[in-house]
Amino acid sequence: METEQAIRMLDSKMQTPFRILATKKLKQISASDNHHNVMTKRQTYILKNVNSKLEKEAAMVAKADKGKTCVIIYSDVIIYSDVIIYSDVIIYTDEDNKKVHNFLNENNFQKLQKDPMDKYQKLITKTLQHSDHIVNKKQKKYLTQKKPQHPDLRAQIKLRKPGQPIRPAVNNRNAPAYKISKLLVNKLNNLLNLRNHYIVLDSTALANDLTKLKIDENYRMITFDIRDLYVNIPIQETLRIAITLLLENKNEHPTKQMITLLEVTLQQNYFLFCNNIYQPEKDVSIGSPISNTVAEIFLQDLENTHLKQILDAQNITFYVRYVDDILLIYNTKHTTPEIIHNHINKVHPKLQFTPTFENNNNISFLDLLIIRHLTQVEIDIFRKPTTDTTINYTSNHPTEHNLAVYRYLINRMLSLPLSTERRITVWQKNANHSKQQ
Repeated sequence: METEQAIRMLDSKMQTPFRILATKKLKQISASDNHHNVMTKRQTYILKNVNSKLEKEAAMVAKADKGKTCVIIYSDVIIYSDVIIYSDVIIYTDEDNKKVHNFLNENNFQKLQKDPMDKYQKLITKTLQHSDHIVNKKQKKYLTQKKPQHPDLRAQIKLRKPGQPIRPAVNNRNAPAYKISKLLVNKLNNLLNLRNHYIVLDSTALANDLTKLKIDENYRMITFDIRDLYVNIPIQETLRIAITLLLENKNEHPTKQMITLLEVTLQQNYFLFCNNIYQPEKDVSIGSPISNTVAEIFLQDLENTHLKQILDAQNITFYVRYVDDILLIYNTKHTTPEIIHNHINKVHPKLQFTPTFENNNNISFLDLLIIRHLTQVEIDIFRKPTTDTTINYTSNHPTEHNLAVYRYLINRMLSLPLSTERRITVWQKNANHSKQQ
């Protein structure tokens, strides 16, 4: 990074020759024996010992879903009965390792006896040959993975959630359908007419809408989290919705080819975990580029079909959704949180919603703390315990990286509709944090 920054300071005509020279020099340094200094050897020695210990204890390493915590999960029964904490490393018992398998069982993942990758690779190649209305000849060659690899599951532990469930993270970058999924995302976003008015783009837009809201003492706030959204999206139902939306363009041949490509892509929802291949019965691939678009197609149709009736009846005053997180403001004269929860859980048999109720007139949503007063809503910044962790300014990082977090904090402070008192408080917190680095 620092070499590139120095090159960019040169005249534009001189940059390319110096890049070539710098690349050759860096390769020489990397290949030289001097590069393997004492520190490198020491790090290699430590890594070998860690890997040996993990293999001996039949343990696996996972990443927490938020923050920078490393989680080590034992796969065999061990003598510890409680969570043991050493610095920022948390060691869990066998009970926590079962969470991954519980997730697979609860969501009907099946262990495959036969490797499906070759079959899917051939299916993609064949389908692309009959998709001339969607892709041209040059694109077809690019869209086929030359050396496909299995998507692999990397379970992350939700340390802040009750029961500490897992957050499934699947790496699809080298999967057979990865490139075609990226193409379909762009195509679908251009062709589909998603007319939903309930999506919030970012916290700034939400904060501006909330501060304009007029309420009284009867209003309350509640948030919902859609449990395991992507593994519960019904593929066939979503495909039927997509067909209806695409046919609005009145172009039959591209629509048929688009749906065929989409169906083939959605079939490839398997992944590798602990040398076993798993696949859900009907659900969307986790971690695929197209997963979010498919989820939006399904959820927006659900909202337009079921939610609109509730909003028209004025039982709910305010409703917004950001991916799988929902914020509701309702009038206690017209409904109760129990009625809302029961109704929303019956909207679709595949979806389950977990509620969070306001506490002391406050509730958090995205990075906002929403404060309910008698006649209006006030906004503050919500901070989780890990959000104050930043790159130490004296560390060996480019200056742009060190300053990026402070640019973001200042920009957020200025763009949100905070009161003068709260803006001053935020500024003081940011200033104190920068002094501690």
